[in-house]
Amino acid sequence: MKTKKIVTLLAAASIITGLTGCGGSNDNGNNKPANTAQTTDSSNTPAATTENEPAATNQQPAADEKKQLEISTIQGTWASPLPDPNGNGAKMINEKFNVDLKTQFVPYDEYANKLPVVMAAGDLPDVIGMEGVDANFVKWAKQGAFLPLNDYIDKYDAIKNIPKNVWDAVTVDGKIYAIPNYFPSKYGKKPIIRQDWLNNLGLSMPTTYDELKKVAIAFTKNDPDKNGKNDTLGLGLAKSIVYGAWMGAEWDSGWYHKNENGQLIPGNISEGFKKQVTLLHDLYQEGAISKDWAVTKSADARKDFFAGKIGIFYEQPYDISETRFKTLKETNPGAELAVIPPFVQEDGQQGFTGLSGFYELHSLNAKMADDPDKIDRILEMINYFMTFIPVDQRNDQNPEYDWQYGGVGKGYTMENGVALSIDGAFSEMPTTYFGIRYWAPTDEDTQPAMVLQDPFTKGFVQSAVDLLKTTKTYLDPVNRIHSDLLYAKVSELDQAVVEHTTKMIVGQEPIADWDKMVEEYLNAGGQEIIDDVNKLLDENGIAGEWK
Repeated sequence: MKTKKIVTLLAAASIITGLTGCGGSNDNGNNKPANTAQTTDSSNTPAATTENEPAATNQQPAADEKKQLEISTIQGTWASPLPDPNGNGAKMINEKFNVDLKTQFVPYDEYANKLPVVMAAGDLPDVIGMEGVDANFVKWAKQGAFLPLNDYIDKYDAIKNIPKNVWDAVTVDGKIYAIPNYFPSKYGKKPIIRQDWLNNLGLSMPTTYDELKKVAIAFTKNDPDKNGKNDTLGLGLAKSIVYGAWMGAEWDSGWYHKNENGQLIPGNISEGFKKQVTLLHDLYQEGAISKDWAVTKSADARKDFFAGKIGIFYEQPYDISETRFKTLKETNPGAELAVIPPFVQEDGQQGFTGLSGFYELHSLNAKMADDPDKIDRILEMINYFMTFIPVDQRNDQNPEYDWQYGGVGKGYTMENGVALSIDGAFSEMPTTYFGIRYWAPTDEDTQPAMVLQDPFTKGFVQSAVDLLKTTKTYLDPVNRIHSDLLYAKVSELDQAVVEHTTKMIVGQEPIADWDKMVEEYLNAGGQEIIDDVNKLLDENGIAGEWK
């Protein structure tokens, strides 16, 4: 399971610029940033902040009233080709804010290796972008590379509205060291099902694991697409148990369960996760998941789902590719999709594990501490691009939106009232050059269905949003603290769990050995991690919570 992947995926409610990858949702529920390239759908498009404001509310002084400042940045990007550092969007920023912007873009496939070299050299840009919080971020913050921002953020309306649980994620030893980019916690990957297959077979939406097992087997053996062929599978599973069959926080890999000492523990060694593995074992024995799943990439499993070969998979209702949905509908005209509601848990709760609430972040160089003018100018720019523009005002009639995206006909076009990016126009859009997204007052304010053109995709997204609007979200507390032990050891320990659980699913190890696997995990350093994580949670007054 991808215990440290997040979904990305990125954010935007109107224009899809292709600059950043989106972290998909739960990838088994834990949301620490990691390599999100495999799950990238699109882009870097601002997302939101002060409620229902039609445009930025913080007035900038006229350019000639401020001293011109040179501002340098480095950031990762998914855009291809790379934006031109001297493109029209950069020139527009220079003119509006009276700056000389020096931006360096690095493909995210190379950024994890490039940034440590830049940091080690010591001559840092003024603004440093990162994909997520990791051991390097914490190390560099503790070493004094980044400027503490606690004393600045209350001056900026958009920035100060970032919720505390997100600030916690970028806080080290009580100091805020970055401004995170918005990504909705509710709208990551969720289990979806072919509703038309349920209808064809006279089956109801599954509400328990026993019912899910029955449905997945029927999808495999009872010709759910009515084409007279034995060519379907119940559930799309990929190597490392990506996505799997988590139907709520109890069965996910986030830190939800507690041990006999009352300590939170990672979900992948919990009894809830064992139940999921048991189901997958049973489905494998019944032929309801691919016999080659252990070597199948998640992208290939997704491809099979949208080719109409699989009945249950995972998708997100936010920042998605309409192309995949249109392909499914063209080849399967009767296709209907629905999100499977979370199952009622043994503790009575019912909801999915949420994402961390952000994807990507921007830190400021600590060497600017004695240059308040530059700090203010940078934060002013970030605040401007972060200020929420409601979805129905993201069009050529809104001068702020039109400017941010380079102008209609240059950076975007209007189609049926929706702003659509022009392929390859990254360099035309000012919003490209700081990579900031609007901070939405609530996830519902993103209104992801409004920015879609394809009726089938639009219908699915709206139905998913309607369901998730009233569905609880569990906020994993581990996203809000920084454990050096966790960063150092968890990948190796999680990989060992993946190997054991993979063997259990295919029958090479008995599920009865679950406790033996857990003991191995704990003895190999897992208990030390659990002790450290719970100590940090207690010290900071942080606990898992539902919202």
